[in-house]
Amino acid sequence: MRKTKIILLTTALIFLGILICWGTTNKTSKKNQIRDTVRIHKRWDESKINKEQELQDVFKKDKVWGTLVYQNGKSHKIKHISVGYANYEKRIKNSSSTKYMLASLQKSYTATIIQMLIDQKKLSMNTELSQFYPSVRYSNKITIRNLLDHTSGIQMGEPAPNTMLTNDSSAVMWAINHLKSTGKMQWNYTNANYILLAGIITKVTNQSYMSVLSEYILKPLKLRNTAELDSNTINSAAKTYNFGNNVTLHAMSYDLASSELGCGNLYTTPFDYLKFVSALEDNSLLSISSLNELSRNHETAYSAGFYYFPNGQRADGIDNGYYNFYYDNKSEHANMILMLNKGVSDSQGRAMIQELGNIIAS
Repeated sequence: MRKTKIILLTTALIFLGILICWGTTNKTSKKNQIRDTVRIHKRWDESKINKEQELQDVFKKDKVWGTLVYQNGKSHKIKHISVGYANYEKRIKNSSSTKYMLASLQKSYTATIIQMLIDQKKLSMNTELSQFYPSVRYSNKITIRNLLDHTSGIQMGEPAPNTMLTNDSSAVMWAINHLKSTGKMQWNYTNANYILLAGIITKVTNQSYMSVLSEYILKPLKLRNTAELDSNTINSAAKTYNFGNNVTLHAMSYDLASSELGCGNLYTTPFDYLKFVSALEDNSLLSISSLNELSRNHETAYSAGFYYFPNGQRADGIDNGYYNFYYDNKSEHANMILMLNKGVSDSQGRAMIQELGNIIAS
């Protein structure tokens, strides 16, 4: 009996020792897990801070002001940084809510409305310009498709009216009176194509361009920070500045902007523009088949406001000192909108976008 008690006591002590050791090990394991988790989060936070600093450094190196809105496709989280001033004289800094002139990025809005009218059977890609503006030379050869793709044979610079144009028809007539139609149906980028498309929209709907834009795009997507050129927008939007260390205002021509119906008379924020291009991508605005028709199945070329390339698209717009760039590379998981109110050139902007894209995708 005594021997049995000793065995039981020894067994109990051994078992107790095992429990104590297990508890100590478990606590240590939990401590290690917590420590490792903290380290991971710390590294992630440091990586996030380092990436944002790298992006800031690019702005500083290139001596530009503006706002960048971006997504790394791996996380889908929308982020942004802003640098410089929307109004240097009043020391108002650029921010995510700053309005910038949309410039040629507006062309994709106009193209989208055209496709919506095609879906409603009010137009087709083969509808001829002569149906609406027969006074334009060779208008019986020019189709909606030609206008969308800048293959209409129309040429036109950017002449500015002497005063601001106050309605849609005056902007269209300004273009008609200053364009040259060659009859040579080959690529030639010109705002005149999209001014004519905007005019067609007004004729088909019997509404102003802005009314149709609001009904078809702005209200459905709740783009509350997108507005047409008027005195209120001019006063609240970012001013533009010349490149250089000395801050000097860029010479603005609101007269010119008033003539750019459908292709340069809108102001918006990068966040509003992101909502628009995202709605195109997820087929909230157009069906898959309609977007394929509009983009010519994303053929590697310019179409309907975008330059398509394998697995992505881009757009850019430069006007009155504003420099706007949209870049979406799905293979690199880099999606960004860059709007600048102090920049240098189109080529610098494209190089900057590439550099920013490499950082975002890393």
